[in-house]
Amino acid sequence: MFKQSIAMALFALAMAAPGRSEEPIRIAYNNLLPPFSETKNGQATGLVVDIFRAAAQRAGYDVQFMPVPLDQMEEAIKDGRVVAAIPLAMSADRRERLDFSHSLLDTGGALFVRAPETTPKDLQALADQTVVTPRTGPLAAYIQKAAPRVQLVVTEDYETSLAQLVAGKAAAAALNYQTGAILARRLYPAQITEPRSMFLELPFAAAVLKGRNGDFLSRLNKGLEAIRADGTWDRVNKKWVE
Repeated sequence: MFKQSIAMALFALAMAAPGRSEEPIRIAYNNLLPPFSETKNGQATGLVVDIFRAAAQRAGYDVQFMPVPLDQMEEAIKDGRVVAAIPLAMSADRRERLDFSHSLLDTGGALFVRAPETTPKDLQALADQTVVTPRTGPLAAYIQKAAPRVQLVVTEDYETSLAQLVAGKAAAAALNYQTGAILARRLYPAQITEPRSMFLELPFAAAVLKGRNGDFLSRLNKGLEAIRADGTWDRVNKKWVE
């Protein structure tokens, strides 16, 4: 009876963990974060999505992407709707609750100002001035801790942050480096200075619930190593950056 119970428990664990099977692995993705991840013609696409897809295929996984709002991603992982979520920045507070893969893409937070102003040296250079940043993501919490003298205003999204910056309601907008640059060029050409550096480096990675699906992460990491070694990562990055 004891042996039978152990066998059944092991079977249940095997069924809960992703493996090599015909059943796709469900992955949550933020479909409102161009150029990293978005939905076009009903399909998941973007720089990080394509990198993840290539690594997962190399690891032997068939994946099914599910659009999930950023503020609901961790809940989707916890309740089992998905195995992992992308792209999530590897912030210190998230590391307490989640385990991360190797970096899918190195990115981070940067400061955007009105042209022709130059990029502030750091957050401390904006002491007693208003800085806007979206409520979702790790930048607001970091700024509150690292630069308490900054007058931080949390906005609904990237577009609102940029609009307030251009309207003169803020001295700077703290945004993801790549996403902010793309939206600034698209929405306000020549009106915003592109940052020369990042004030916070936060690589994008795939995240799973802490202590769970370690085999999935291990195999995904090997897939990432493989696509970096054979040039696939570079080709995907070049496709989206150029």
